[in-house]
Amino acid sequence: MLSNPSAHPSIPRLSTASKRSRTNSTEVRLSMIAEDGVPPPPKTQNRPFSQRWNIGDPPPHSYENSPPKYSPWAATGPKGEKLWEVRNNKHVASRGGWKRICLVGVVVTAVLAALIVGLVVGLNKKKKTSADAPETVPSNSSSPSSPSTTFSFPAGSYTFTTYLDTVATNCTSVSADWQCAPYHTYSDSPTLALARYQWIIVDSGSPSSPNLTISSSNNPFNVEFANASLALVDPDSSSERYRFTAHFNKVVVPSPGIYCYFNNTVVEGNLYTKRAKVEPASASDSSTASAAQPTATKDAASNIFEEWKYAVQTTHFIGGGSTVPECFHMNNGVRGERVSDGIKQQAPEDMCRCVYQNYDL
Repeated sequence: MLSNPSAHPSIPRLSTASKRSRTNSTEVRLSMIAEDGVPPPPKTQNRPFSQRWNIGDPPPHSYENSPPKYSPWAATGPKGEKLWEVRNNKHVASRGGWKRICLVGVVVTAVLAALIVGLVVGLNKKKKTSADAPETVPSNSSSPSSPSTTFSFPAGSYTFTTYLDTVATNCTSVSADWQCAPYHTYSDSPTLALARYQWIIVDSGSPSSPNLTISSSNNPFNVEFANASLALVDPDSSSERYRFTAHFNKVVVPSPGIYCYFNNTVVEGNLYTKRAKVEPASASDSSTASAAQPTATKDAASNIFEEWKYAVQTTHFIGGGSTVPECFHMNNGVRGERVSDGIKQQAPEDMCRCVYQNYDL
């Protein structure tokens, strides 16, 4: 059923001419968009620095010349301010500005300076360590087990200056059979009692586990021993010392043509490291004592030894027995009959001694 047209508001109707005019206008506009509305090309990645970072105006261009190279570091402000565009750049401003940039520069400079100083100090320490490296002990033919090696105290070659202090002859019934060079005690004459020993100390271990041995070299007292163990006694005390014990065959000539042998005589040494020694002035002035003893330094290969700077004591001793001593007639180096006249056996606890030291004299 159709509704009554009179019941609704009237709707204006377009005439045929009006519809045609609107259609033509729309086509013209669409045609213009199709011709002039070409979408812009994508932005290139090689855009000028000023356009990518929005710093200042682009440099002026000329159709005759290529555009000049642009640098924000050379740009000036309206009043000629240097680095104006960099200082007013939003990226610089958002990250603390010039103060932060200067702080970073200071930190980088300090780090570089510290590295240079550390390198210089390290090289100097390395050179100093090489210069202070311990020297090498040359080998000595008189000490079979003393090869060249790097050493530290007490390893080395030393002269031990002592004085004959005590003589005891209880091991023999004939006191003249036991004698102690240089045949004068300190109480008799400090000058004539002077006795120097030359010994070589070798460390065949390591700094954490030393293995010290001591050997004799040529000396006028004929006390020969090799590779005796050297032990530290009373460490870190005023009586700290190195002690050794060895054996040698002592020979005494009590009268011309008679040689007495005290075989297996003990030699004991105490080498102090802190106790002071005594050096009598009269002993140093003796030309006789100096001529009988070698001089001292450190080169064992050339028979020169360093002077031991501290106190030292060495003792030669043996107890009585059936073969103490054994005396023989000697003719042109050939051993003859044994001498028994007046010699009686003594008890083992009866000791013969030669005590040498350079303190408590």
